[in-house]
Amino acid sequence: DVCFSGSPIKQGEKHALVYATGQNTFFGRAASLIAGTHNVANLQKIMTRIGGVCLITIGVWCIIELGVQFGHYNHSCYLGEEKCPTLTNMLVIIVGGIPIAMPTVLSVTLALGAFKLAKEGAIVARMSAVEEMAGMDILCSDKTGTLTLNELTVDKPNVVVVPQGMSTEEALKYGALSANISSQEPIDVVMHESHDGHQTLWDHYKQVKFVPFNPTDKYTIATVLSNDEGGKPYRLMKGAPQVVLRNCYNVADIKDHVESKITEFAGRGYRALGLAMAEGDDRGDTRWEFVCLLPLFDPPRHDTKATVEACREKGIDVKMVTGDQLLIGKETSRQLGMGTNMYSTEALLEHVEDEKKLGELVEHADGFAEVFPEHKYEIVNILQKRNHMVGMTGDGVNDAPALKKADVGIAVDGATDAARGAADIVLTQAGLSVIITAIIGARKIFQRMTTYSKYTVAMTFRICFTFGLLTVIYNFYFPTVLIVLLAVFNDGAMIALSKDKVVASRLPNHWALPSIFIVGIVYGLYLTLSTWVLYYVATHTSFFQRKLKMNDLRYKPRSYLEDHCRRFAIPGAGFSTVGAAVPGTATRAYPDINWEGPTPSLLDQCVVEQEYVRQSMTRTLLYAQVSFSGQAVVFVVRTAKHSLAVVAGSLTYIAFFAAQIAALLIAALGFDGYVEPAYVVDDCKFCRYSGGDKVFAFAGVAPQANTEALYSASVIGCTYYIVVAIIWSLIWYIGLDPIKWAMMWILNEDGMRDMAKHKLSQDRRQVTAKDPNENTVGGMGSGGYANPLGRASVAGPLVPPGEAGAPALARASVVGVKHSSMGPAGPGLARQSITRSSLEQKQM
Repeated sequence: DVCFSGSPIKQGEKHALVYATGQNTFFGRAASLIAGTHNVANLQKIMTRIGGVCLITIGVWCIIELGVQFGHYNHSCYLGEEKCPTLTNMLVIIVGGIPIAMPTVLSVTLALGAFKLAKEGAIVARMSAVEEMAGMDILCSDKTGTLTLNELTVDKPNVVVVPQGMSTEEALKYGALSANISSQEPIDVVMHESHDGHQTLWDHYKQVKFVPFNPTDKYTIATVLSNDEGGKPYRLMKGAPQVVLRNCYNVADIKDHVESKITEFAGRGYRALGLAMAEGDDRGDTRWEFVCLLPLFDPPRHDTKATVEACREKGIDVKMVTGDQLLIGKETSRQLGMGTNMYSTEALLEHVEDEKKLGELVEHADGFAEVFPEHKYEIVNILQKRNHMVGMTGDGVNDAPALKKADVGIAVDGATDAARGAADIVLTQAGLSVIITAIIGARKIFQRMTTYSKYTVAMTFRICFTFGLLTVIYNFYFPTVLIVLLAVFNDGAMIALSKDKVVASRLPNHWALPSIFIVGIVYGLYLTLSTWVLYYVATHTSFFQRKLKMNDLRYKPRSYLEDHCRRFAIPGAGFSTVGAAVPGTATRAYPDINWEGPTPSLLDQCVVEQEYVRQSMTRTLLYAQVSFSGQAVVFVVRTAKHSLAVVAGSLTYIAFFAAQIAALLIAALGFDGYVEPAYVVDDCKFCRYSGGDKVFAFAGVAPQANTEALYSASVIGCTYYIVVAIIWSLIWYIGLDPIKWAMMWILNEDGMRDMAKHKLSQDRRQVTAKDPNENTVGGMGSGGYANPLGRASVAGPLVPPGEAGAPALARASVVGVKHSSMGPAGPGLARQSITRSSLEQKQM
C-alpha cells in the first residue's frame, strides 16, 4: 500500500519506506504544475492583434503621406515651430489612428463588471478571466465537494429492508443505534443523522459498549440498552455487507437476494453497508438477523443539476473530472443528467501516443474518473489545444493545477487556500448557481467590449483614410489639436459603454477579429466617403452659398479665389485692383512687413488670406462632422437590430450628447486662429467672409504668401456650419444600418444566413407533406447559427438515429492496446498506476 504525503493517520503503527520527497511527492507534483503554468490573457492577445492592425494601417498612410507631400507637392521642412507643417500633419494619422483609449475603456468595463459579479457572490481574482468566461464552451468540474456536498448520505429510497413488516425508518433507527457518535467517524455520523428521530433517540436507549472497526473483522458492534424495556440489551453489527451477511443465522435464505442488491449497488457506484441486529448481550450464543442493506453516496448539491442544464442551454459542455471510481462517477453523472460516456485514466494511457485520437477522446467524453492532479491538468491542456475555451471548477489541493491551467479557474465556496490561490474566480456563496450568474454577467461585459472594439477599429480606418486621402489628393492639412480633442471627447465618452444596456448572448462569445476588421474597413470607408463629399461640396462648389445663403467656403480652383479678390476682397479693403497681380505690390497693404520670401503680389496675398480663412473654417466643419458621425457608429454596432429600435443605456446617451455639445461648441467658436503660422502678416486686410463681414472670433493673423505658412492647420470657428455638420451626419447615418445588415449577411454574423435558411426550411415543411418513411437526423452547420463555434460539421449521408454511424448520437468507443511507455502526446498522463492505499483519501 502507498501512503501519500499529507495523509492523516488516525491510529496504528507501520514500517514504511520513503520513496519520494519534495516535488516528487503526490502534492509536490501538483505544486510544480502550478509553478510551471504561465497563461497569457486572451484579452491581451486580442488587444495586441487589434493594435497591430491599427499600427500597420497608420504606418502605411504615414509612408504614403511623406512620399506624396515631399515628392509630389514639394513641401519644405525646417526646424522651428510650424516650419514643417507636413510632419505636424502626420500626427493626425498617428494620434487619431492609434486606439489610445482601448486599454482604459476595456479595463474600466472589466472592473465595473467584476465589481457587479462580486456582489453576486463571484470574486474575480484575475480581471481578464471575465472576458474568457464569456467565451467558455467547456466546463470541467471536480465531483467531490464541487458537484456534490462532500458528505456521505444514506439514499433512503433505495434502502433494502430484509425482515418482513419492518419499515425503512425503523431500520434506520437500528442504524443510528449502531453508531458511536463520540468518535465523529464519518460513517457513524451519517448513520446516526439519517434517522429522523436521532435527536431524542438516546432518551430511550443507552450505549454501553462499542467495538470499533478494524481491517481484519471489517465490522463494528454496538451494545445498547432499551430504557423503555427495562434495560433489555441489543447488539447491532454494521460493516462490509458480505461479512455481516455471513454472520447471520438465515444467510442461506437471504443470500441470493442480498448479494444481488450488493451487485446492483456496486454497478450504480453506491458504497453498500450491511446492518444486523441480535437480542441479548455478548454472553452466550448470538443470533444475528440481517436488518438492511444501506446504500451510501455523496449527494449532489441542491442546484447542481439545474446549473448543468443551464450551462448546456448556454452552449457550454460540462465534463466531470473526478478521482472517484468510475462507477461512482457514472452514477453521479446519471443523477445530474450529464451523460455517462465516462472513462478511467486507462483510456487516456491507451491513446497517449496518438495525439489526434487522444484529443477526440477527451473532447467527446462526458467525463473521466480515477484521475490524479496531473491528469486533470493534461485534460484541460488537451482541450485548450483543440481551440476550446476551458473552465475548471474545484475545491481541493488536487484541483489547483487544473484551476491554474484552465482559461477560467473557479474555486467553489469552502475551497482550500491552494484552490483559491490558483483560481481566477472564487465563489463566496454555497452552490454552483452563481456560475450561471457569472456567465451571464461575463457575456454582457463581452458585448460591451466588442461594441467598443468595433467602434475603435472603424474609427482608426476612418481617421486614416479620411485625412490621409484629403492630404494626398487635395494637399489639405488638419490640426492635431482637433484630433486630440476628438480622442478625448469621443473615446472618453466610450467609458459609458461599461454601463450600457445589453443582452447576454445565448451561446459562448468569441472574438471574430477578421469580421471586426472587415466591418471596420467598410464603416470607415463609408464614413470617409461622407466626409469627402462634404469637403468637396464645401470647398469645390458654391452650393451652401447659392442654396442656403451661407458664407462661401469654396477655395478650389485658385482662379475662383482670384476672381473673388478682384471683384470683392481687394476693393472691399480699399485697394485698387490695377496692377494687383504684379509681384511686390503686396507692400501696398503691408508696407512695414519683412517678407520671408519674395514679396508677393497683392492678388497673391489676397488669395492666400482667403484660402487660409476658408480652409480654417472647413477644418472645424469637418471636425464637427467627423466627431458626430463617428461616435454615432456606437449605436449601430451595439445591436444586430435597427439602431433606433434598441434603447441603449442612459449613460451612453448622456456621454454621447455631452461629447458632441462640447465638440460642436469648439467647432462653432474655433480657437481664434490657433495654430498661428510661422510667417505672418498682422491685422490681415483680406481675411473676410465671402460677404465681406469680419471673421468671428479671429485674431486677424494670416500667413505670408510664397511660404509654407499657408499649410499651417489653423482653426477658425465655422459658426452656423455646425448645423450643416449635424444634418449631414444624420443623412449619412441612415445608410449605416443597411450596411450592417449587408455585412452580417455576407460574413454570416450571428448565423444570419443560417437562420434565413432554417426559416425557409420550416416554411417549406409547413406546405409539404412529410414522407412517413423518411429518416432524418439533426446535423450541425459549420460556423453559423446551428454551430456558432465553428466546430467540424457532420459529414456524409444522413443516418437514422440508433444505427451504426449516426453522427449525432454515436461516440467512438475506446478500443486500443495499452502502451507501457510514455508517448509524446501526453507526458503528463503516462504515469505508472499506484496501488490504492487502505487509508481513506479525500476523493478528487
